[in-house]
Amino acid sequence: MRFKSIQSKIATLSGVCVLAATAGLVGYGIISASSTREFVATQVTSLTDVKTKESLQTLASTQAGVIRSSLDGAFDAARVMARSFEMLAGGDATTPPETRRTQLNALLLNVLKDNPRFNGTYSAWEPNALDGADAEFRDRRDMGSDATGRFLPYWTRDAAGKIAIQPLVEYDSSELHPNGVMKGGWYIGPQTGHGESILDPLPYIVQGKSVYLATMSVPLTVDGKFAGVAGADFDLSFVQKLAEQVKASIYGGKASVSIVSYKGLVVASSEKPESIGQPFDQGNSALSQYLSLIQSGKEEVLASNEAFKAFSPIVIGRTKTPWSVMIDVPRAVAMAEATKLDQDLTDRSASDGVLQVTVAAVIALGGIAAMWLVARSIAGPIRNMTASMRQLADGDTDCNIPGIGLSDEIGAMAAAVEVFRNNAIANRRLEQEAAATQETTERERRRSMDIERARTEAMTQATAGLADGLRQLAAGNLSFHLADPFAAEFESLRSDFNAAVTQLGRAMAAVAAASRSIDTGTQEISQSADDLSKRTEQQAASLEETAAALDEITVNVTNSSRRAEEARSVAVQANTSANHSGIVVADAVNAMQRIEQSSNQIASIIGVIDEIAFQTNLLALNAGVEAARAGEAGKGFAVVAQEVRELAQRSAQAAKEIKDLIRNSSAEVENGVKLVKDTGEALKTIEAYIVTVNQHMDAIATSAREQSVGLSEVNTAVNQMDQVTQKNAAMVEEANAASATLAIESQRLRDLIGQFRLAEGTRDGVLQLRQMGAEMATPARRYVARG
Repeated sequence: MRFKSIQSKIATLSGVCVLAATAGLVGYGIISASSTREFVATQVTSLTDVKTKESLQTLASTQAGVIRSSLDGAFDAARVMARSFEMLAGGDATTPPETRRTQLNALLLNVLKDNPRFNGTYSAWEPNALDGADAEFRDRRDMGSDATGRFLPYWTRDAAGKIAIQPLVEYDSSELHPNGVMKGGWYIGPQTGHGESILDPLPYIVQGKSVYLATMSVPLTVDGKFAGVAGADFDLSFVQKLAEQVKASIYGGKASVSIVSYKGLVVASSEKPESIGQPFDQGNSALSQYLSLIQSGKEEVLASNEAFKAFSPIVIGRTKTPWSVMIDVPRAVAMAEATKLDQDLTDRSASDGVLQVTVAAVIALGGIAAMWLVARSIAGPIRNMTASMRQLADGDTDCNIPGIGLSDEIGAMAAAVEVFRNNAIANRRLEQEAAATQETTERERRRSMDIERARTEAMTQATAGLADGLRQLAAGNLSFHLADPFAAEFESLRSDFNAAVTQLGRAMAAVAAASRSIDTGTQEISQSADDLSKRTEQQAASLEETAAALDEITVNVTNSSRRAEEARSVAVQANTSANHSGIVVADAVNAMQRIEQSSNQIASIIGVIDEIAFQTNLLALNAGVEAARAGEAGKGFAVVAQEVRELAQRSAQAAKEIKDLIRNSSAEVENGVKLVKDTGEALKTIEAYIVTVNQHMDAIATSAREQSVGLSEVNTAVNQMDQVTQKNAAMVEEANAASATLAIESQRLRDLIGQFRLAEGTRDGVLQLRQMGAEMATPARRYVARG
């Protein structure tokens, strides 16, 4: 499309842009609103679905709990009656048989009166199981017996509250009711060992009226044998009322509530009360699929496209046949609020779309009108300006330029056109001057071209030479120099390049040498540190051995002291025994005196050994203290160790003397035995004591030898510690020297690199290098100071 004027072009294109932008915004708004509506509707539907399931599950569980508590109360009452009947009829019962039926009837009547929800209480006994007098009570209906005389009382309450008694019927009937329930199941179930039971709804004739009851039975056991049942009938009308109340309270009465028994019979139904006692899937075979869920006793909410179904089990007493609460809510009813919200959002979205289109149309029309006015205000001055420029093009420099003095783009254009007009005037004058100077300019141009050609050739030579030098330098050849001279004005560039290459080569050589020195020093430091670590480990091992040896010395010294004490005690006993035997051994007085002298000497030597043991203990303690202070090469510890060794030698010498004296004493005792045969028993006692003393002395000598060996090990360990410490000191000096050398070489390397003029980033790198050098030297100085 071609436009004849800028005004039409601006107005048309601006209008199209405004319309496109407005349409895009409106379209996006409508699409976004629709997407938002769909998202909200989906989320609300999902949330409503979850909340409906939770609500139905809670409601079903609550109603199941209410029903269960009521039925459990009936079971509890039946269980209490059963236990009471067992006590009254048991082998240990004190109740006379002739009064048992009266007492049991009184209990049944009182339980019925105390429980208004009970429709009846009953008990059925095996033949002669209660009192053995069934024959005496035949046809005693007033006592609850039929023609058999068995005790079968059934106490009932009619609608008016009147209570009466009648005998139970069909208690032994296995015939099935039309709904599939065994008529006598309430008795036959417990009788066959199935425990407590609750019978599915079954119509009973109570005081001439047919009612549906829940029959709960508890077995009676007397002396380990089944004796009968006791139970209660619960009128299910309250369950029906509960179902109807729940239906009225939820979803505006549009839901249905049913209570279904274990066998699938309707216990209560808010929709069809007349279906009580009938199969719950009667008329709707699709419900039969839920029977397994009811019998499993599980809580669950099932959702389909048509409805929600909630199931909650009712576990009654100790039975194994749970009932279930079933609540059925049509999906349309449960999702009514979500559907209404979706419809409201749809209507709101439609009205918002119409409003958006209207507002967009108004904005588009206003925008087009505004663009037309703007285009007109721009195109008018441009047309005037075009007319003035045509006059200037025709050579009319006296024309008037419109828009001069305006501050907008038109004013700028007018100023530019004014410049064109002034230039046109100046050009006329310059054309005249140019003709005169053209010849002069041509001559000057030719001369300048000759000078520039010569300068270009010189620069080309210098550039080629520098390029060759830079290539050599990039290849790592620092021995290259520019030998060919440059032009005079570029000769300084060649000399500066050669000087820079020379200085760089020297610096790189020095850096290489310094790097090798640094590497060598670093290796020496690493090796020294490794050796120092190994020697430190050896020193720690030696210290550990020293500590172990000291522990052994302490134990041995303690044993020596204890044995010495025992030897002294035995010697005292020997002396006492010898005194008591003095009367018997009167003929061997001289031999006994020699034995006594030997014993005295033994006591003296034992005293010496005791003193040595005590001093050894003190010195061992001091040795432990000095070992803790072995930081000074273990000098004090060595002195203490020497003293301990001397005491050990004295202990060994004393032990030897003790052995000799004991040997002499044994010889003297032998002579005394020959002289005093009549006192053999007393002398045997003395000999036993002396043998004990000899054993203790041997133990003391052995301990002394072990002390000597232990102290030798201590001395060796101390010497090893001393040698290792000396080597560590030498290693510290070597590490110090290597660190000093490394610091000097690092300083030299920093000085060499400092000779170059570097950029800011490189200078920061040099400063970091200097800092690293200082940090490498500092640990060495610290290590030397600690050494």
